[in-house]
Amino acid sequence: MAKELEWSKEAYENSISSRCWWYTPYDDGWIDGAGIAVDDELRQIVQMETELRPVPEWAEQLTTTWINYIPACGHYLFPLPFLELTSAIGRETASDPRHSCYSVECRRKRQMADYCLCLDAWLAGASPEAPVRELEAFGARKIDWRSLCRDLWEVLGERNESKDLLVKYYLHALRHSIKASQWEGDVATEFGKDEYLGDYVVSRDGSAEFFEPRSSPRLKTIADRLTEIRPDWREFSEVDFGYWWLCAPEAFRYLERDLWTIGKEKPIDGGEDVPGFLQCEDTYPNQDKASDWWKSFVAALQGWWQGKPTDDEVAQDVNRRFGAPTPVKRWLVRLLLRKLSMLEENEALAWVVKGRRDSKPGTKSLV
Repeated sequence: MAKELEWSKEAYENSISSRCWWYTPYDDGWIDGAGIAVDDELRQIVQMETELRPVPEWAEQLTTTWINYIPACGHYLFPLPFLELTSAIGRETASDPRHSCYSVECRRKRQMADYCLCLDAWLAGASPEAPVRELEAFGARKIDWRSLCRDLWEVLGERNESKDLLVKYYLHALRHSIKASQWEGDVATEFGKDEYLGDYVVSRDGSAEFFEPRSSPRLKTIADRLTEIRPDWREFSEVDFGYWWLCAPEAFRYLERDLWTIGKEKPIDGGEDVPGFLQCEDTYPNQDKASDWWKSFVAALQGWWQGKPTDDEVAQDVNRRFGAPTPVKRWLVRLLLRKLSMLEENEALAWVVKGRRDSKPGTKSLV
């Protein structure tokens, strides 16, 4: 029988299990008398790890990359990232395709590009009818572009300097999200090659490449001028330093809310119902279905690592993906479960866990 682990900061920090807590309070590390120090479930997980040593390289990579960076918001392709992870564990490999945070397929980028065209037309002083013919001919989605543009122009309202600057700043962020979001390594291979949206940067270890919007003099000039004339301008949206996340499940719903605040030139009140003027209801998953799937998924993980597999439709798929149990797989699945429970406690996965109770779909029309 393996020796009982002496739970200490050193034992924890020497473990692979200590390297997967991005977007949770545990990312801050060990705190005596709290958090990790009193987490008995995590202590048992590290005990399981010590009984495996040496841990296979593929399992270490799955821990530090896949489990560590599992989408905290659920991702717009939910539940794809979670299913890809279960398949990778089952195949005992970290080399499978992975679509996680900042991964956005070309179709979704084209959808955002259509909205960017609308905003660019508004900035140019064009009428709401001006971009309609182009959008009807080449738009990624066949929706009522005429009424959408009419509603968008109404939401943005009368032009002034601060509103123009806010839309310019916001448009920079949207275009950056198209150019910088990856899909199987396609950074800037198809989108935004003719736009300077920040310096191209490769991380020191060569594992990541991105465009840094904070390096753009144009963006800094806009931000400085906004600060002069509207010191409270950052309260109008969640955009910070030109970053915006197209991979979020309700990205286009967030777009509606941000454009609403720009048009009103004030933050949204707590009970304010923002209408759905971008006709984007088909761009995000059904939250009630996602919530039901999530409950079955978590139960399937729990049953599988404990050797008591459940047998509903979701569990059958999960069990098939995992394949035959091994000590390494059981450790990984238990570790994944602890990470997911941390995300739930941190409200990061509220969109998935709680369904419609935390979010309005924004289907109310302007007319």
